[in-house]
Amino acid sequence: MADAASTAPAARPAPATPTGLVPVLQVHPLTRCNLACAHCYTDSGPQASLALSPRRLAGCLEDAHALGYRQLAVSGGEPLLWPGLGGLLAQARALGWHTTLTTNGLLLDDRRWQVLAPQVDLVAVSIDGSPEAHDALRGRAGAHAATVARLSVLRRAGSAFGFISTLTQHNLDGMESVVQLAVEQGAVSVQLHPLGLQGRAARDLCDARPDGHELMAAWVEARRLTALYRTPVHLDALGFDQLEPWRDRLVPRRPVRLLSAVAPLLIVQADGQVLPLTHEIAPPLALGSLHDAPLAALASTWLDRGGGDQLVQACEIAWHDLRARGAGRHAALDATPGLHAHAEGDGGLPVDWFEEVARHSQRLAARRPPSTGWGADAWGWAPDRRLPARGAWPIGLSSAGRAPACPPGLSPG
Repeated sequence: MADAASTAPAARPAPATPTGLVPVLQVHPLTRCNLACAHCYTDSGPQASLALSPRRLAGCLEDAHALGYRQLAVSGGEPLLWPGLGGLLAQARALGWHTTLTTNGLLLDDRRWQVLAPQVDLVAVSIDGSPEAHDALRGRAGAHAATVARLSVLRRAGSAFGFISTLTQHNLDGMESVVQLAVEQGAVSVQLHPLGLQGRAARDLCDARPDGHELMAAWVEARRLTALYRTPVHLDALGFDQLEPWRDRLVPRRPVRLLSAVAPLLIVQADGQVLPLTHEIAPPLALGSLHDAPLAALASTWLDRGGGDQLVQACEIAWHDLRARGAGRHAALDATPGLHAHAEGDGGLPVDWFEEVARHSQRLAARRPPSTGWGADAWGWAPDRRLPARGAWPIGLSSAGRAPACPPGLSPG
């Protein structure tokens, strides 16, 4: 009979540092694209026409630098169709920023890329599963093969590139083919980004967002593929074990004085709207439009009216909700040594942090009377109040819910 020590689960190692904590400005300068993908959260396509002027985004970048942002992630639409791309990237590099570009890869050519290559630190090329799955999402036969053929442009220029894949409820079985392709083509990494239900995705793929079980399966698969192919495979998710040590970064203290402290990911849409954290954040938490005021003014007004404190409230609820759910999950794992072995390291079980914060922000907004202003207690909360570690939720929210992400500066276009 085995002794108790040999059957007890091993102690969990210290949690890893979560990604996505260095402030990122994510810019979608246009909605025009040479494709109309089913999973596109910006409703981009050949007939889409929203676009921001290079001058307006140049001012936005200067303001973002003063606000503490240090990474530029350019997506779209297809950013290679935007005439101001080279100038914006060069400006970011002159400010000392890290720059990334997300593209479907179909418009890469040597002449164009020779100009852009010195300004881009990393190119994220969208590859979504097997060739058949990739072509189906894009609605174009041969799209996968055409993208792969263009990767030689990046290799000739010496540009570092990785693959970014949208994870749905149904396509995890095709991710190994993406990692195999990464090894064959010289990609430095593969990033799995859970599907967001915005734009076209909300209409065409409304039942395809990965649930908690699929996120767990993806997390295990990412570790397996990383070890097997010796290529980093990153899932845009936060581990339950990272909640406690990184609480002060995930849930800043109120009152919020600095935008980048509460919104480490700041999104600028092609219509000029500026959003903190995620496209799915409750509309009342948007900063406003660059067409109405520069980013510096939008940020100042948003903070003054309590927008940062309202966002922290949603983060607080999400944190305590996940902490309670995580305790239950780890208890189940501790009783199942085989499964526990899969969940050791890398921060524990995965959750989609930004989705969770968005979900709670929407619930808070739904409870806020239309006439309520943006005061410190506009959503029924005093500015310095903290949720208890246990017990009933002060505003009556259930602790049941889905799971959240901590994405780095890349995102699928």
